[in-house]
Amino acid sequence: MALIETSIKINATPEKIFSHVASLDSMKSQYVVSVEADGPIKLGTKIKIKVKSTTGVQNEIVSEVIAYEENKKFGTKTFAAPPASDVVSTYILEADGGATKVTMQTEATLMPAGMPSMPGMEDMIKKQMVAGYETALAALKKTIEG
Repeated sequence: MALIETSIKINATPEKIFSHVASLDSMKSQYVVSVEADGPIKLGTKIKIKVKSTTGVQNEIVSEVIAYEENKKFGTKTFAAPPASDVVSTYILEADGGATKVTMQTEATLMPAGMPSMPGMEDMIKKQMVAGYETALAALKKTIEG
């Protein structure tokens, strides 16, 4: 498994950021049809997200909350059908003066067994994932800071 990590500083309290990232509303986007949880968001909660691709195909993603330390850490494990592998994604919040350092970590198998591979492919995938997470954190910063 590869560990992919990137951080950003957001001018808000850990409480405000945690409240946002640990809410079902934050999981919605233009591709999300619905988000449902089997109860209040806490350790062990199962979350079902229905997504629609740009071609209109709908898929269901199932995750479980595996890290829940209020105002410090929120993480989920997303279960994938083979050949894809499960993915663990975690937000880590650290007070930094009047702001908060937000670190996004993901643990994933970048090259599942049976997938064709070329030299440098894993590094390319990792760079693309980091770029995507940096974009997501920038969007989070914009949402939180206004």
